Amino acid sequence: MDSDAAAAAAATDAALALDRLQITENTNTEEDVAESASSIPECKPDASAPILLCDAFYGFPIQKRPRNERVRAVSRQLTNFLQWRSEASLNKKKINHSHVYVLGKGKDCESVKARVDELGTQTKASTKEIMFQPDVEIHQFLDQQKRAHESVKEEFVYLSPDATYTLPTTCRPPRIVIVGMLIDRRITEDRSRRRAEESLNIRAAKLPLDELRVKELSSCEPLNVDTVMELMQRWWWNCDRVEERLQQINGGSKTEGDSNAEKYSQLYKKCFIEAAAYAMKSQRDRHPNRTVHKTE
Repeated sequence: MDSDAAAAAAATDAALALDRLQITENTNTEEDVAESASSIPECKPDASAPILLCDAFYGFPIQKRPRNERVRAVSRQLTNFLQWRSEASLNKKKINHSHVYVLGKGKDCESVKARVDELGTQTKASTKEIMFQPDVEIHQFLDQQKRAHESVKEEFVYLSPDATYTLPTTCRPPRIVIVGMLIDRRITEDRSRRRAEESLNIRAAKLPLDELRVKELSSCEPLNVDTVMELMQRWWWNCDRVEERLQQINGGSKTEGDSNAEKYSQLYKKCFIEAAAYAMKSQRDRHPNRTVHKTE
């Protein structure tokens, strides 16, 4: 079996496995929340909105034609995410959108912004929801966030399928998640991890995709940028919903004790599983022949 046929077969198997999960929008039922509501876990929502920080400082070729292809690819992925979020938000109330920032070299940022604006006129995407910050370095941005939220212990990670560390599912994810704008036809192993840990000295983390228990899908799977962004937004939304309900049940108070630690862990785990399953189904819909990129 050639590589394309193997990828198509794996994609079909993954799609069927995802369907078998039978995830619904109400995975985190109010009954689950009520049963676990005698205390609030330590993982509480931050005072400020979460941030998807797009690293566009690398991956853009110098040559005109490859660079234009990269600009179009990155712009399409960002627009896909914005369009999905716009449609997904229609029937949701009191949702907390993540802020989306794109950091990169001046010319690259300007080119991507122009293309995103162009695509926005053709779709339902609200391109004003992306904040482009040309020539602002990653650490500059993170330092700004630390100063703005001195009372909050700021946590951030750089997502990479090659990381040794895996994000836990027992609490909400970090408030700031950095996503590399690597969109290549061929997978380059370890590139995003080296960018994070060797170039930026930022902890790399992979998504806990093994929790889905889909044979063809592992935590080392390099997901598309739009899929990663959708997964993170869904994950934050789900955690917000659960924590808000817990607060309502407890009257805003927090009691001590860890007797419900396991129940809380299960609630948070459901938050991730639902987010990941729906994001993977979106990836399948957008790329039916490449639901997964890595095959054995």
